[in-house]
Amino acid sequence: MELILKNVTASYGREKVLDDVNLTIGEGETVFVGGRNGSGKTTLLRVMSGLMDYEGSVMAAGEEISNIKRRNAARLIALMPQTGETYFQYTVYQTVLLGRFARSKGVFGNFGEEDKEAAKVAMENCGVYEYRDRLLNELSVGQLQRVLLARTFAQGTPFLFLDEPGSNLDVKYRAELCDYLCKWAENKTSTPYGEVKNTIVAVFHDLGQARSVCGRTVFLKNGKVVADGQSSSVITPECLESVYDFDVAGYIERQII
Repeated sequence: MELILKNVTASYGREKVLDDVNLTIGEGETVFVGGRNGSGKTTLLRVMSGLMDYEGSVMAAGEEISNIKRRNAARLIALMPQTGETYFQYTVYQTVLLGRFARSKGVFGNFGEEDKEAAKVAMENCGVYEYRDRLLNELSVGQLQRVLLARTFAQGTPFLFLDEPGSNLDVKYRAELCDYLCKWAENKTSTPYGEVKNTIVAVFHDLGQARSVCGRTVFLKNGKVVADGQSSSVITPECLESVYDFDVAGYIERQII
């Protein structure tokens, strides 16, 4: 199963954020999306998830993503946004369980045992099971980040779109997240279309995280794709300077641990 973008343009009002983007995300790929702030990274994830209007074509499972019913799309694609949203006062358990909504028959009272087990496993894997009865406003920013990750994994989709998943996490949890994502990417997920290889598309600001998780890199600049290829050949000092308008490699070398 592929996700195919052809001549995709997206705007906020009169401001064009994505400009004639053409990409094919293959089943089982791990893709890092990089670029400066405002380059279109978050917009790209939202468009591919079917959460934002666009011009052009975005095909998933042979259908235009905008034509797929939201519940069906949510069984294929899970998007973890940046932690900047306003959240209702749910407990950690309720929040993670909401990731199962597309697979349930309704709201809290109608979640089955399979949904509850999936939520439990996701909380354990993301290290938040011990906080399951806490309200979200009782958590640190880093704990909330891990709860959102757990909710995303609980959704049980083969396509995982992550917008800065390592932000607000300390070094230990960043390392654990990278290890878990690499293991997750080796597996498959059952969908209405059959078993599909797990696929990651992630925005990172930490280039070390990006290289440890993603075999392919796509750089955006001013809403356009300016580089696309194997991470080892794309994440170079020359390419980074061109994308970020800054001597990234030199800056990294000057950092003191």
